[in-house]
Amino acid sequence: MAILKGMWASIAVDGKSLVEYDEDASETSDTLGSSNTIVKYVEATSGAHFKIEFGWNLPDPEGCEGLCHYVNLDGKNMDSAVSHFKYDASKSYLDSVRACVSGQWTREKFRFAEIVSDDGQSGSMRSSEASDIAGIGKIVLSVCRIKNIQESTTAPTRFNLQARSTVPAKIPEKALKGRALSHKTSLDPPEKTAAIRTYIVDYVDKRDSPYVNFEFRYRSRRALQIEGIIPRSPSPVPLEDRPVESLTREEALELLARRNAQNKPETKGEGSVRPRVKRERDAEVDEILASSYVRKKARGNQVIEVIDLLDD
Repeated sequence: MAILKGMWASIAVDGKSLVEYDEDASETSDTLGSSNTIVKYVEATSGAHFKIEFGWNLPDPEGCEGLCHYVNLDGKNMDSAVSHFKYDASKSYLDSVRACVSGQWTREKFRFAEIVSDDGQSGSMRSSEASDIAGIGKIVLSVCRIKNIQESTTAPTRFNLQARSTVPAKIPEKALKGRALSHKTSLDPPEKTAAIRTYIVDYVDKRDSPYVNFEFRYRSRRALQIEGIIPRSPSPVPLEDRPVESLTREEALELLARRNAQNKPETKGEGSVRPRVKRERDAEVDEILASSYVRKKARGNQVIEVIDLLDD
């Protein structure tokens, strides 16, 4: 989990926190060196629901009574949660956008989705489209300290109805600008949910200058490798270059097939060499594996024979 100033956060899928990778310190980034922002990379899986888990351990609240957590997905504000130090547990999560229309509450769950690029789009993008695309690949949890927390006495009939334009279904290839982006976030269709409590608070930290920012940059495993966040998978050693004793039976079969292909005569007709039957091929494989076994055994049980060259 990412930890900063007595607070922590993580991205979880199927009840398990995703493995986090550190940002490359050699990169040029506006977040590097920032005392209130921590950046982590995580691996995204297409179609997986996710939630943002968070908590705190503040021995000295510094004049505040609680915290407000704001979730921003791909550059768009989604939802928030208020936590009162006196009454609430020291950890919580957000996994959906909650809204209220005419007294009916709904939720739309967070999900990862694969980016579909479009090479055929031409012309310049509208400013709104460029804005929708600018924040792709980031989940940001901003935390502000709050005080004078009062629960609303009147149940809201409208709540969290600001425009939440999502990333377009298809993104122009040129808009990605060569970035190794693979996924975006999406929202499930609305489903009914129970009403939530709403609060009136005073802010210790300004909304545009939060106490802590947790920034999670999500990518496919391949994209993380391209960006150098995680090492690339090593190339397999060719069978021809591997010790025979390390080969499995299937690998020995493959190696034999390659040798046969290389030694196959080019002439055809009556004079061509008859194909070997399966028994002959299996015998060769057994011979390869047997020779491997003999070498292994010989190394472990070497017998030194001494020959007396002095003949009376």
